[in-house]
Amino acid sequence: MPRVLAAMPAAVLALAMLSGCGMNPASGVPAAEKGSATADPQNKKRQIESIRADCMKQKGFTYVPVVSVPRKIGDEERKRDSGDYAATKTWREKNGYGVFAFYVYPQEFANPMVEPEGDVPKDPNQNNKIQMSLSETQREAYNDAGRTCYQRAVKEATGKKVDSITDYYEQANARNEQLMTRELDGDPRLVELAAPMGNCLKNEGYPIGSTKPSALADRGRLRFEAEKKPLGERIPESMLKKMEVSEGARWEPNLTADQARPYLAREIKDALDDLECGKDFYPVFAPRQIEILQRAYQEFGL
Repeated sequence: MPRVLAAMPAAVLALAMLSGCGMNPASGVPAAEKGSATADPQNKKRQIESIRADCMKQKGFTYVPVVSVPRKIGDEERKRDSGDYAATKTWREKNGYGVFAFYVYPQEFANPMVEPEGDVPKDPNQNNKIQMSLSETQREAYNDAGRTCYQRAVKEATGKKVDSITDYYEQANARNEQLMTRELDGDPRLVELAAPMGNCLKNEGYPIGSTKPSALADRGRLRFEAEKKPLGERIPESMLKKMEVSEGARWEPNLTADQARPYLAREIKDALDDLECGKDFYPVFAPRQIEILQRAYQEFGL
């Protein structure tokens, strides 16, 4: 089975899973079809892919454009997006924050390290197959051309200057964090609601580093992401540059469901305590968080 980065772009958008609110538990991408009036990210994505393909053709290589179909969301997810207590509790009772549930329920979370069950749609991305058909020298040339074409495509379609795919997602996440800090952490109502939530969690025995709304909402997920990270093997230095990842990067842990269950049990308890303490906080915070996340990502055609 494929090795997976602990900081995969889709997970990096990690950002992450929003504690069962607004993120697709299977892919870690933001919920779609919220009726936002901002630019069409699918159109930007199509532009990026079309420009990439033309650029690669000019350099003597074949690249097949890949644009995924927007994901449909159901009523329960919409309720979680709005901060609905009952819907969020139901999700957290099973999945916690979605960190170790990735291993306990690999089919539901589309864990790529586990063989999918049932009829699986054919992967529309033909580019990996194209690369693997090349010699090592040709593959290096293909990757160099691909990096240059990707930079050009993103710049032309979005106006963003990026060095790599990883940099692209990191910039999108940074933009999201910037907007969150500016619009949520300084909001008087959310600051007022975050204070009793933080005190409640402290009384339950949880260490609280910050009571800023955005930090408080992400506290639990980050706690278990920090537990998970060292369980994965460190990526050899010889591979870091080729993979365009930073020093110290690790593979996603290859945990079995049985190995992950004890972690998930503790995660679920944390997530439910967090929800109880944040009963008044999340209905105000969650919908605004989703709107900001979408706005930030749409700037980048995500």
